[in-house]
Amino acid sequence: MEELEINLKIPDPLRADWFMVLVDIQADLIYNALVVLTSPLYLLYRSYNRAKATISTAERALKRAPSRIKSGAAGVIRRTWYGLMGACHVSMVMVLALIVAAVLGVGIVNLYVEKPVVVRERLFFDYTEENPSAVFSFDKKKKPFGVPVGHKVHVSLLLWMPESDLNRKLGLFQLKVELLSLKGEIIARSSQPCMLRFRSKPIRLARTFVMSVPLVAGFANEAQTMRVDALIHQEKWPRTKAVRATLIPRAQTRLLPQLYEAEIVINSKPPWTKRMAYNWRWTLCVWTSMYLYLAILMTLLWCFRPVLFPSRTIVETERLEMEVVEEEEEVMQRRMGERRNKPRRRTFITTQETYT
Repeated sequence: MEELEINLKIPDPLRADWFMVLVDIQADLIYNALVVLTSPLYLLYRSYNRAKATISTAERALKRAPSRIKSGAAGVIRRTWYGLMGACHVSMVMVLALIVAAVLGVGIVNLYVEKPVVVRERLFFDYTEENPSAVFSFDKKKKPFGVPVGHKVHVSLLLWMPESDLNRKLGLFQLKVELLSLKGEIIARSSQPCMLRFRSKPIRLARTFVMSVPLVAGFANEAQTMRVDALIHQEKWPRTKAVRATLIPRAQTRLLPQLYEAEIVINSKPPWTKRMAYNWRWTLCVWTSMYLYLAILMTLLWCFRPVLFPSRTIVETERLEMEVVEEEEEVMQRRMGERRNKPRRRTFITTQETYT
C-alpha cells in the first residue's frame, strides 16, 4: 500500500511536458489570432496619427506660405518685368547710338573723300565772232567751283564734223582751250592744230557704194568725230571757274570748220590718297561708324551710366518694396501669434475657475 501511495505522489514527466506543450500551442494560437485581428486596427491608428501630424505641419506651412509665395512671385514677376524693360531700354539706346555713329561716320567720310569730277556738256560756238568761241561754266548752284584743289584736270573736246568739200579743202585749223578764274583771268592755256581725217577719193566712193543703203535710209551719215585732248592742269589757287574753247583759222585764211555738234569732256583725277579713299569709301564708312559707335558707348558708360543702365533707381525701388513686404510679414506673424496665445489664456482661466 505504501508503494502504491508513493507511486501516486510522483508525477510522470512525459505527461507534464505534453500538457505544457498543448497549453503553449493554444496560447500561441490565441496570441497570433489576436495580433492578426488587431494589427490592421493598430496600423490604421498609427497611420492616422502620422497623417494628422503631417496635416498639422502642412497647415502651419500653408499659413506661413501665402505671404512668402506672394512676395516671391511678386519679386520674380517684378524682376522679369524690370529685366525686359531694361533690355528694351538698353537696345533702344544702343540702336540710337548706332544710328548716330552711322550718320557721323558717313558724314566724316564724305567730308574727307572727294569724288572725281566727270562732266560732259554740249558747246555752242558763236560764229558771229571773228574767232568763234564757246564757254563752259561750272554750275553755281551745286558748287562754287567745279574741280577740288589738288585734282588733275583733263579737258577734251569732241567735234562732229561733216565730210564736206569745205572741211576737206580747209585742212588744218587751230583749237585753243583756256581755263578762266572767277575774275576772268587765264589760269592755263593750250592750243593745238586739228585736221579732219584724210580719205582719198576711191576710198570715199567705195565706202559710199558699200554704205549706200544705210546712207539713203538715214542709219549712217558722212561725218567724222574728232576727239582732241586739249589740256591737262593741276587744280590749285586761284580756282577754275570756266573753260573757254576758241576756233582759230589757219594763217592767211579766214575759213572756219563746219561743225554738226561739239562737246566738252572734263575728267578730274584726285591724289592717290583721296583716290584710294574714294575707292574704299564704303569700307571707311563702316570702320569709322564702328569706332564712333564704340566711342559713344564708352562715353555713355563713363559719363552717362544711368541713361544706359537705370539700375540704381530700380534697385532702390526693389529694396523699398522688399522692406514693405517684410514689414507686412512681421505684422502677419505677430497677429498669428496673438491669435494662438488667446485661447490658451482662456482655458487657463476656466481651469482656475473650476478649481476654485
